[in-house]
Amino acid sequence: MRVEPRVTEIATATTADEAPGTIVCGSCARELPGDSPYCPYCCGEDGRRGASGRGAFLGGLFGVLAGGLITAVWSSAVGPEQTAWRSVLAIIGGCVTVGVIVGVIRSRKG
Repeated sequence: MRVEPRVTEIATATTADEAPGTIVCGSCARELPGDSPYCPYCCGEDGRRGASGRGAFLGGLFGVLAGGLITAVWSSAVGPEQTAWRSVLAIIGGCVTVGVIVGVIRSRKG
């Protein structure tokens, strides 16, 4: 018994006349005009609220990574016996805060 593979064609818009009339937002599931670059309900009227949220998330993520790296290097330099949780959390918290601020500022400029 031979099974033949199925070929599924995906409809793509090649001209402006074939563009979809409406699209659905992946976050809030509301219908939007087909030419909308972002969802005004999720990202605000000018799209900055969504960009700020993404910038804060990515900045915080990089802040956690940078803070962990700095803490590991510092802990190796002073020795594990001299490393206190209070200072480790302060370093990581400071890096996360700076990362969030820088991420929001960079996303607002763009």
